[in-house]
Amino acid sequence: MSEFTNRNLTPWGYVVDAETLPDFITVDDFNAFTGNKFQGDPRIAASIPGACASIRNYCSWHISPNLHCGLFINMKDLRDAFVGSDLLIQLPATHVTSIEKIILDAVYNVVEDTYSGEEVDADGYDIGMGEGLLRIYDVGPRCRRSKIFIHYTAGFDDTNIPVIKEIAANNVSHAVANPYGVNSESAGGVSVSYSSAWAGRASASALADDTREILNSYRARGVY
Repeated sequence: MSEFTNRNLTPWGYVVDAETLPDFITVDDFNAFTGNKFQGDPRIAASIPGACASIRNYCSWHISPNLHCGLFINMKDLRDAFVGSDLLIQLPATHVTSIEKIILDAVYNVVEDTYSGEEVDADGYDIGMGEGLLRIYDVGPRCRRSKIFIHYTAGFDDTNIPVIKEIAANNVSHAVANPYGVNSESAGGVSVSYSSAWAGRASASALADDTREILNSYRARGVY
């Protein structure tokens, strides 16, 4: 039986059981954030996917929703991951909700879409506080191990990402309000100057420095 109903390979090297990654906000959400200031503007719907994708790309994982994930890697390529006979793996997530399965010396069966190998018992690993740092006990020397498959769930529920939603809405509003990235413009004797925070923000996928600082708490540390 297949591990996943959907096998969607993410840009960050793991698969998710989802046909697509949904946007953090909808057009209705955006209108609520902005008090309907731009309601009816077709650029809203066009800008939302880029805004959401840029946030995920910076954080190096899907962030939300909570999804079944699969990581299949060569343990010989893991750097500084062995502590004695234990294996440390920083999963690409900052909110891991469960570990479903860990298989050592994993072999992938393409036809059945399954993995076989040495399955780790529930008391053979520790996920800590769910921040993604997985410790597997008594794995043995790295040179004697091949690949590992980890089936886990990770991601925040939709109601637990208000900061992410606000950032996505702000980026879209910058792109819609100032679509050409100009510093100032004038027409009919009226001149408008944009603040330095808005100037040049013609793309919803552009992330300002202060936005990156906020996102750092959601940013995955990657795989050892």
